[in-house]
Amino acid sequence: MPGKIFKYALPLIFASILAMAAKELFDTVKFGREGLDLYNVREDSDPGRRRFLAVADLSYRHAGIPYTTDLVLSFNRPASDLVRDDSGQYIIRRAEFETRRGAGTLGGAGAYFFKSGHRVEIRPERNLWLGSCTDAGSFTIEMRLQPASLSDGAVLFSSVGYASGLKQGVEIVIKGKRVVARLHRFFRDAAGRRVDVFLNRARPFSEGEWRHYALSFDRITGKLASLVDGEEQEVLYLSDNGEPFVNVYEPSFACEDLPVVVVGKNYYGAIDELRVSYRHIDDLKKETELAIKSYSGIGAIGRMPVNREGVVTSPVYTFPGTGTRVLLFQWEELLAENTHIWMEFRTSDDLFDRNGEAPRWYRIENNQRNIYLKKTDGMYLRGKYYQWRAHLLASPDGLRSPRWYGAEIQYQLDPAPRPPIMVETVKTGDAMVRLRWKKSVEHDILGYRIYYGTSPGKYDGIIAMAGGRRIDNALAAGRNHIEIDVTNEVIQENMALDRRKLLAFPVLKNDVLYFFAVSAYDSYRPDTPHNHESGLSKEISARPSPGSEITN
Repeated sequence: MPGKIFKYALPLIFASILAMAAKELFDTVKFGREGLDLYNVREDSDPGRRRFLAVADLSYRHAGIPYTTDLVLSFNRPASDLVRDDSGQYIIRRAEFETRRGAGTLGGAGAYFFKSGHRVEIRPERNLWLGSCTDAGSFTIEMRLQPASLSDGAVLFSSVGYASGLKQGVEIVIKGKRVVARLHRFFRDAAGRRVDVFLNRARPFSEGEWRHYALSFDRITGKLASLVDGEEQEVLYLSDNGEPFVNVYEPSFACEDLPVVVVGKNYYGAIDELRVSYRHIDDLKKETELAIKSYSGIGAIGRMPVNREGVVTSPVYTFPGTGTRVLLFQWEELLAENTHIWMEFRTSDDLFDRNGEAPRWYRIENNQRNIYLKKTDGMYLRGKYYQWRAHLLASPDGLRSPRWYGAEIQYQLDPAPRPPIMVETVKTGDAMVRLRWKKSVEHDILGYRIYYGTSPGKYDGIIAMAGGRRIDNALAAGRNHIEIDVTNEVIQENMALDRRKLLAFPVLKNDVLYFFAVSAYDSYRPDTPHNHESGLSKEISARPSPGSEITN
């Protein structure tokens, strides 16, 4: 596939004329194969010899959920021998239960809890999932259990601490003869607020019967589900609007507390094959997990398979300037039956890492227009650096793939304002110079800066404020020009704003020649390095003077 190609929307000469007249630069970028990261994606040609991308592996034969095992308790050993869990990662702080041979479901033995002191206590570790306070990604907590009693309050699994005095973590308990999950302040919404999520609806358990229970969360879609014997009991989509994919809540344990993990406290019955597994968010960028209930190869402990997808990740590209507006994002596709393609986009004025967490991704549609109008944290979605990611989903039967023919965007630069014109000195006085220049009529002008110094072309002070307000078009007061008196009082005001003491800000002295130039700046991210400031106007000079002491 060809590399990155720039295609100008207008011939250069006319584009320059348009930029001078309307301060708008439009351009189109078409993306080729160069620099793309392909995950489970192959490149091919259609009968018309057009190159396309498609899912490489359509089969489910190797698609058992590739979770990373964090904690495993098979209970095939006596409690006295349980020093570490079966993964070897966690230290068992306390283990009291009766091992019953032939009572288990998979390994031939199981743990039986029947005394008030019976339980397993596990010490979490910061470098493992149950001790981490970063994004917990996708996870599944599952177990086999055979309750001899269904008394309320029995704890099957608990990793709950008290961050800032508030309960925070995950617990799975028995209530009303049901297994319920309580996730106390375990999820953060898009605004960073922690929220409680409870799953209380499930079919009642019966005493003396073995059941498989699982609590599962998909970090990509936001799907949180409880399952009994592989059947979903209750499903919630944890996002801002309760829909999949959009502003999905982030799961995480509290950094302030590192609680002990408890299994079997106040529980009367058997537990076997308790397992905690997870997928880190970095891995989930490349493979979204979608449950396919009709698939026949469900694992021995009730896991669902995955619908693997192909992912195309672009490099981090660069626009010519900060604050660039994306007007249109589009791609060509050929969707076979039951296939799908979806895209993500992100942009920022700060350079970011290709595989980094920030800035956040936004899901977009084909032919998405005016991406820059999306507002988040009080700012519009504009920037100098940008990246996109395509997700190619095969059909559930593993027979068909969509075809993706590449993407292109149209964007609009936000160039700096033009320098002020007709700058002149209209009056001098005792340690005072009055400057005037023509008011800018550009629509996004926010203000002006006056550069001054005692040598031509060398400026030791910058004046942007006067009387506690910006120097802006409001000073014109209905006229077509700006007038402002530069005094030592104004100089002191601006010197106080230079907290890093980068400039000297020389005071005005009578009979000393000073040099002045004026710039204009726009409203995009003012007072940051990303703001757009014009070049300097024509330089002028002026000499403060108290004038004559004789009046007629």
